[in-house]
Amino acid sequence: EIQLLIQEATTMVKNEGETVLLQCTYSTTASYYYLQWYRHYPGKQPEYAIGRYSADQNQYRGTGFGNRFFAQLQESNSFTSLSISELVVSDSAVYYCAFSLTTVIDCTGNSAETTITSHQPVS
Repeated sequence: EIQLLIQEATTMVKNEGETVLLQCTYSTTASYYYLQWYRHYPGKQPEYAIGRYSADQNQYRGTGFGNRFFAQLQESNSFTSLSISELVVSDSAVYYCAFSLTTVIDCTGNSAETTITSHQPVS
């Protein structure tokens, strides 16, 4: 289970086209877990951006979050980071890191068309 999750509160000012690196440290006794990053625009719901699962090296990106978003997970250092490259104005938002032991799968649609979206819950 999670024992500690720390994300330093910072304000960063960058120019379009630059890269930003956000960092988060954690402590856990769990063997398998997800660390995720969420983007939050004022007045809107936070949206799942990207996450990493401790058991593999895959990037699990949310809808609309392309290769400019890269999450790193360093289990040996209990550290995760989010890198956003080639910044654009719409990247301006509040970003949160989150920890979970499970994943959530939402299914919507009818018999003709079903959309399945997998995302991590906010802890």
